[in-house]
Amino acid sequence: MIKHIEITNKEGKVLRGYLNQPAEYNGDVVIMYHGFTGNKTEHACHFRNLSRLLADINISSLRMDFSGNGESDGEFKDFTFDTLMEEANLIFDFVKEQKETKRIIVLGFSMGGAVAAMIASKRYDEIYKMVLWSPAGNILEKIKTIFENGEKLENGNVQMGTFELSKEMYESVNHYDTFAGIENYKNPVLLIHGKKDLAVNYLISARYSVSFYNSHLYLINDAGHGYDKVIEKNELYQRTLDFLK
Repeated sequence: MIKHIEITNKEGKVLRGYLNQPAEYNGDVVIMYHGFTGNKTEHACHFRNLSRLLADINISSLRMDFSGNGESDGEFKDFTFDTLMEEANLIFDFVKEQKETKRIIVLGFSMGGAVAAMIASKRYDEIYKMVLWSPAGNILEKIKTIFENGEKLENGNVQMGTFELSKEMYESVNHYDTFAGIENYKNPVLLIHGKKDLAVNYLISARYSVSFYNSHLYLINDAGHGYDKVIEKNELYQRTLDFLK
């Protein structure tokens, strides 16, 4: 059964998403954190597709839009790394507080992978397993580069394609380190990365793999950042399901 979920952040903005809870739910919940400019469905419908496959093996999943993204309240220009991390923890707390929850699994794609790793560095004893798809450990540097080299707007923000990247986002990334403390997390981690990823080099996943205590890195030779081909999608999903069964 799919439920529409709304969670209100400390600013009063409503985050919107979907909880897919199968009839024979086993108590395991996968929290999905989306990527930069992404949403709860994700590129190529990866999150939606995986949520259905998880339900088939009696695993629940929650996928939410961060504020300023997708269908959640706010504008992208109000989105910062501070709000991102606050909301990632808020979503985690929501799942933890559900009486049916037994074990929490965290899955992140791209920027969401970096977020998942940072959450695990602090909440390492609350996460059963973790899956990182093409984790963007370089996201902080990419945001800085985009802002410093982008077309400046009158309000001090930067035009980034169809999005407006704020000065506040640029300044907020200085408060974070995508690799700090991740060695605290001792439970199993699966990293999947495309060797032809032009957005996030697969060597970043290799760095994560070395830093985590109990990890396995699986490379898909011909895949780019989005796992666009059917054969790549199938491999991405199957490796993930095998790890979580």
